[in-house]
Amino acid sequence: MSALDRLYNNVHAISTATASTSHPRPFTNAILSAPLADLIRDTDPSEDGLFTSNLKRVEFHGPAPRRKQDPEIYAEAALSYIQQYNHIRPMPRAYARVSAILDQLDATRESIRSLTETLEQVQPSELKPLADKEEQRVAELQATLADLKKRKERQSVRAKPATALTAPRPPTTPVKSVSNLDEEFHTPAAAARTMRFTDNLLMDEHEDLADISVSSPVMPMRTQRPVTPPDESVMEPEVESEADQTTSTVQEDDTITLPRPPTSVAPSPPPESPVKPVASETPKKGKVRVNSEVERLAAKIWSTVGDLIMPGHQYDTSGSGTGKKPPHAKETIAHLKSVAALIPAPPSPSTTISSITAPGSTAPTPQQIMTAHMLLALLESGPPAYSLPLNKVRELLSAKASTAGGAGIFVGGQNTTRVLYACVAKRLVKIERGGGEELVKFDL
Repeated sequence: MSALDRLYNNVHAISTATASTSHPRPFTNAILSAPLADLIRDTDPSEDGLFTSNLKRVEFHGPAPRRKQDPEIYAEAALSYIQQYNHIRPMPRAYARVSAILDQLDATRESIRSLTETLEQVQPSELKPLADKEEQRVAELQATLADLKKRKERQSVRAKPATALTAPRPPTTPVKSVSNLDEEFHTPAAAARTMRFTDNLLMDEHEDLADISVSSPVMPMRTQRPVTPPDESVMEPEVESEADQTTSTVQEDDTITLPRPPTSVAPSPPPESPVKPVASETPKKGKVRVNSEVERLAAKIWSTVGDLIMPGHQYDTSGSGTGKKPPHAKETIAHLKSVAALIPAPPSPSTTISSITAPGSTAPTPQQIMTAHMLLALLESGPPAYSLPLNKVRELLSAKASTAGGAGIFVGGQNTTRVLYACVAKRLVKIERGGGEELVKFDL
C-alpha cells in the first residue's frame, strides 16, 4: 500500500505542475506549432551576394606573421568588392575613388622606376666631391654659429650694469664736515694744537676765553633731542688730519716738539646691562599699515590713555560728539613715534614722581615716553593680533630705559613694568596667559 500511495502522490504532483504552467505564447506557437512550409522562403535579390556556390573546407594553421602588402592589393580588393555588390547597391563615388588611387599608384611606380634608373647611371666618383663640398660647408656654418654665440654672450655681459655684477652695498652716510658736527653736538670744534716747549712759551700763550670746547668747563645746555654718537667713519678723517698736521709741524719747525698727549676725555662707563638698543629689539621696525583695525586701536588709545600720551589735549574721547574728534590712526602713530624717539630723563636723587608729573612741566615724562614706545611696538608687531610676548615687552621697556643711563630697571624713580600694568589697569592692553606663552595684546 505504501508504494501505491507514493505513486499516487507523484502523479498528483505532476498533474498539478502541468496545470499551473502558462499557456504557450505566439513565439512558442511559431516555432513548435507552425507548419514547416511556412518557415521556408526564397532569398531576395539583395541577399544573393551573401551566399557562394563554391563551398570548401577551410583549415586554420595558426596566426601567420603580419606582412605589409602593396597598396595595389588593397585597392584591387576594394575594386573587386565594389564590382561584386554593384547589382545590389551601386557605389559610383567609391568606384571613382578606387580607380583614381590605382592610376596614382601606377604613376608613382613609374616615377620611382625612372628615378632609380637615373641614379644608377650617375657614377659614384661624381658624387664624392659634392658630398665633401657639402660637409665642408656644414663645418664652416657650425664654426660661424659658435663664433656668433660667443659674441652674443660677450655683448650680454657688457650690457649688464656694473651694479648688477657686485653685491649691493648698504647706503653709507656721507662724511660730515667739522661745521656740521659742531652744529650736531652744539659745541664749536677746537682746532688741533701741538704743544711746543720753547723759551718764550708763557709769553706767547694767548688763552681764548670765548672758547667753550670740550676742554672748557662750561657744559652745553641739555636738550630733549637725542644726541647720536658720531660714526667711526666720520671721526677717522680728523684723526688722520691731526696726524698729518703733527708730521708737517715737526718737519717745518726745528724746535724740539713732543707729540700731543691724548685729549683727556672721560672714559665711557662700561655698560651695566647687557640689554641691546631698542632698534635691534623691535621685531618689525617700519611703517604701520593703516586699516580699520588700526583705526579702532587708535580710538581705544585716545579713550584710555589720551591724557597720558598728550597731556592737556582738547579732544572729545568720550564719543559724545560734542567736542573735537581725536586724531586718526595716521596722526596718532606719528605722535607716538615723536614721543617714543625721546630719551627718558636719567634717574637722580632729586627726581621724584611729583616733580616729573608736575602740571607745569612741558617736557614729556618718562612714563609718557615709555608708554608711547610700548604702544608703538605693539602696533608695529603687525596684524592680526598686534601682540608681543610679555618677556619681549619687558626687554623693550628695559632697553628704552637704559638709554637714559642706569641698569634700565628704574627710570624717573619708577619701575618700567609699572608702565605695562598701568595700561592693563586702564583696560587698554591685557596679558593673555595660555598655550605656554604670555602675550601682551590690545584689549578690544
